[in-house]
Amino acid sequence: MKRRLLMTMMAMVLVFSLAGCGSKKDEPTTAASTEAESEVKDELIQFIGTDIPKVEADEAAVMKSYNSYFAEGATIDTDTLLKDLTDNIIPKYKAFLDSVQAIELKTDEVKALRDLYYDAMNTQYEAIQKVQAAVKNKDKDVQNEAKKLLSSAQSKYTAYNDAVYALAQKENVTLNGEIATTATTEAGSTTEANTEAIDPSEAMTDDTVTTEAAE
Repeated sequence: MKRRLLMTMMAMVLVFSLAGCGSKKDEPTTAASTEAESEVKDELIQFIGTDIPKVEADEAAVMKSYNSYFAEGATIDTDTLLKDLTDNIIPKYKAFLDSVQAIELKTDEVKALRDLYYDAMNTQYEAIQKVQAAVKNKDKDVQNEAKKLLSSAQSKYTAYNDAVYALAQKENVTLNGEIATTATTEAGSTTEANTEAIDPSEAMTDDTVTTEAAE
C-alpha cells in the first residue's frame, strides 16, 4: 500500500537580505597593522564573494530537490520522499557541509564567520534528518523536533549575517543584495545565495494521512 500525505507548507527562509557600507577613517596605523587589516579584508572578500557562493551552488540544488516535495497543495508519495531523502538529499547535504569545512582560511576573523555559517547549515542538516525520521515513523514528536531545529538554524543564520555585516563595516567592504555577496568596489559581480528549508508543519497530523489500497 502506498502512503500519501497532503503536505501543507510553512517556509522557513534562512536567507536575509544584507546591505551595508563602511566608511574609511583617517587614523594613524603602523605598516604591520595595515598589512594585517588588508589580509582580513582580502580574505573576507574572497570568502563571501567566491568561496561561499561556490559551495552554496551545491546546497541550493539539494534544497531545491527537498523543497519540491512541499509545493502548496501537493500530494506526496512518502515512499518516494523517504527514498530521496536517504539516497540523495541527505548525503549530498553532508557533502556540502564537508565542502564548507574544507574552505582554507588564514585569519581568525574570517574563520569565525565560516564556523558560524557551518553551525547554521549543520543545524538545518540535522532538521532534515529529523524530517526523514518523522516521515519514516509517522512520528509527530520528531516532526516537532525538526521544526525547532529549523527555527534554530534560522536564528543561527541571522547571527552569521550580523557577523558578516559587522566585519564588512570594520573592513570597509560594501555588501550588496543577498548574503554571500562581495563589495562592488573590490569585485564587480554580485552573487546571491538561496538557502531555504520548508517546514512540513502539518505533515504528520492524522487528518492529512490517507491510505490507498494497491490495485
